[in-house]
Amino acid sequence: MTVQEPAYAATCRPGQCNDQDPMVTKCADDARNLESFRYQGSSPWLQNTLLELRYSPTCDTAWVRTTGGDCFDVWRPCVAVLQVSGGPELQGGPTGGQKWTNMWSFRYTLRGCFRSGNDSHLDGCTRWR
Repeated sequence: MTVQEPAYAATCRPGQCNDQDPMVTKCADDARNLESFRYQGSSPWLQNTLLELRYSPTCDTAWVRTTGGDCFDVWRPCVAVLQVSGGPELQGGPTGGQKWTNMWSFRYTLRGCFRSGNDSHLDGCTRWR
């Protein structure tokens, strides 16, 4: 009996996907949401922006995906981040449409957050997972 490979094949292996794009590596192909919420904080440019903490079982990685938002670095300071306990903070979107951060190994404790305002304060997060 042969084992059939999935229709997609990720281009990185668990533990070797850190700081890579989940779409390019095809890790997004089997992704699911671990947690999500719509922004209700202080930034008028983020109102109702959807933040999803995504997970790929094949790559054993997580990342943040946002849908919506209207942020521009200088004029409207806000960003979505993937926080890694004991590691880096990866930034991405939201600038309209759907955007995502690079991914990090799920062997670390992770969470997705918004940062907003001139001081880039945390402005809404998922739970640590």
